[in-house]
Amino acid sequence: MKNRISTFSLMSQLFFALILSSCHKDYSPEIVVLKKGNLQVNMVHQVDGKALIFDSLTYTTSLGQHYMVNDLQYFLSDISLHELDGSWLEITDSAGIHYVDAETASSCQWLISQQIPAGTYDSIGFVFGLDKEANRSNRFPDPPERDMFWPDILGGGYHYMKMNMKWKKVGMPETMPFMFHIGIGQIYSGNTANPDSIIGFIQNYFSVKLPAVLRIDNNKSSSVEIAMNVDRWFDGQNAFDFSLYPMGIMQNQLGMYRACRNGMQAFSVQNAIPN
Repeated sequence: MKNRISTFSLMSQLFFALILSSCHKDYSPEIVVLKKGNLQVNMVHQVDGKALIFDSLTYTTSLGQHYMVNDLQYFLSDISLHELDGSWLEITDSAGIHYVDAETASSCQWLISQQIPAGTYDSIGFVFGLDKEANRSNRFPDPPERDMFWPDILGGGYHYMKMNMKWKKVGMPETMPFMFHIGIGQIYSGNTANPDSIIGFIQNYFSVKLPAVLRIDNNKSSSVEIAMNVDRWFDGQNAFDFSLYPMGIMQNQLGMYRACRNGMQAFSVQNAIPN
């Protein structure tokens, strides 16, 4: 009898041990390790597929006007990656804003500190310039971003782009300076660009989405190279005529509009490389 009781007791203990073991297994937290990597965005600047040469009157538009580029600075913002499931991953590093000076190599390379989920992305997007929410005066207290300010009387905030140039056409004895500056546009009550007659403002920033097969691997750094094709600013949807805008397009909304329509086609992805 004692042996029967002892055997029964042992079986009971094993039974309850199995139940406890099963319950513990069901409710134990599962540890999920998220795989992430880094991304570097490299900006390059080209004319007709070749590296932009500054201060050289070697370029010609489709209208036969010769030009040189002396300075080129601009903002990219709202940078994001398109995932295969259809969603967009927003880059929040530095508030998603990056300043580029085409003559400063360090500013043309943006190593994003934000960890990006590993996987394959099929396009990259950004806003050229700063949208209405991001483009607020005194946002950048220090140079070089500070020096991109756009006068408050003209809408405030910052230039989307400064491209200082010189141009000439056949028969002109000398080159003429040209400020290919883009920012907030103005609506005037009269026919002259008098700041005292401004009755409204126009946001000229625009979105760009570029196909790019981009793979982010775990604990690795990948890079994507984006080219600004400078010639497209002048020979895109509109053949740009420098002679229509004495000195530049700042304070000339029609000129900025035409420039931006061209600028929408000025960018392309050169390559996307897992390092």
